[in-house]
Amino acid sequence: MQVSIIIVNYNTLHLVEECIKSIKKNTKIVSYEIIVVDNLSPNRDIETLTVSYPDVKLILNNRNAGFGSANNLGAKSATGQFLLFLNSDTILLNDAVSILEEYYKVLPDAGVVGGNLYSENLAPMISYDNFYPNIWTEMNGFFFDILAKIKYNNFFRFNNTLEVKKIEGFIGGADYFISKDLFQTVNGFDEDFFMYYEETELSKRIKDLGYKFYSIPQAKIIHLEGGSQDRLSNQKFLWMTQSKKKFFIKTKTPFFVLCQYILYLGILRSLLLSFCKKDKALVEKNKLFLQIIKENL
Repeated sequence: MQVSIIIVNYNTLHLVEECIKSIKKNTKIVSYEIIVVDNLSPNRDIETLTVSYPDVKLILNNRNAGFGSANNLGAKSATGQFLLFLNSDTILLNDAVSILEEYYKVLPDAGVVGGNLYSENLAPMISYDNFYPNIWTEMNGFFFDILAKIKYNNFFRFNNTLEVKKIEGFIGGADYFISKDLFQTVNGFDEDFFMYYEETELSKRIKDLGYKFYSIPQAKIIHLEGGSQDRLSNQKFLWMTQSKKKFFIKTKTPFFVLCQYILYLGILRSLLLSFCKKDKALVEKNKLFLQIIKENL
C-alpha cells in the first residue's frame, strides 16, 4: 500500500461521501486505502458508510478527544508508506493523491507537501502559510494582512505559479501529506490541541528536524472550509484562541504575551467598528470574543 488517506468525521456524512467519491474518481496511479475516523458524532449515520463503501476502513472512536487525536488513531491503523490527512470537506479535482506522492519521493528533504486549495467556485484559497504564528503575524492580522500582501502580493498563501514552491512556513491541515515513518518519528499530532493549530505545531517540530515544506500546485483540491464547523462561532473562536496560546507556549514563541494583547486589540477594534455600523448582533459577538481572550491571556 502506497498511501493511507485519513479523514476525520464529526456529523458530516454527506461531506465524507462526496470526498470519497472524488478520491475514487480521480486516484488512478497509486495504491491507496481510505480510513474514516468518526469522533463520536451524535448523529450515528456514519455507521452506514461501509454499506456504500465496504472497502473503507471505518473507525468508531469511543470519545471525542479532538481532531489531532482522531488523526493519530487513523494513522495507527494505516498500512500505507505515506499518509494523507484530508479534511472531510475537501473534494479532489484531479489525481492529487498520486501527484503529491510522486513529488514527495523526489523533493530533497521533503517533510510535508500539500496542493493548491480552491473554493467551491474555484477561487484561490489559503493553502499554506509563509510564517509560523509570532508577533509579526499578529501585527499583520491587526492591519488586515496588508503587510504580507505588500511583500507577497494577493497570493501570499496560494501558489499561483506552475512551479513547486519551497515555503518557509507550513502546509495547511486540509491536505497534509507526510511519510508514515516521519509522522511516527515525531510522535504524530500533539493531542493537547483539541482543534486548530495542531498541524502548525506538528510542522514546527518537523521543521526543527531540518525537513522542508513544499507547495505542489499541480495537485488541485476544493476546500469547502467550515463544513464541519460554524463560521467563526463562539466555540470555534474559543478553540482557536486556546490553541494559539498553547502553540505560543509549547514553541516558546518570543513575546507571546504581547501577541495575545495584539489579538485583543484587534477584537476591540472590530467591536468599535460594529458599534459604528450599529450591528447589534456583531456587537454582542465581539463582546463575547473579548471575554474569551481576557480569560485566556
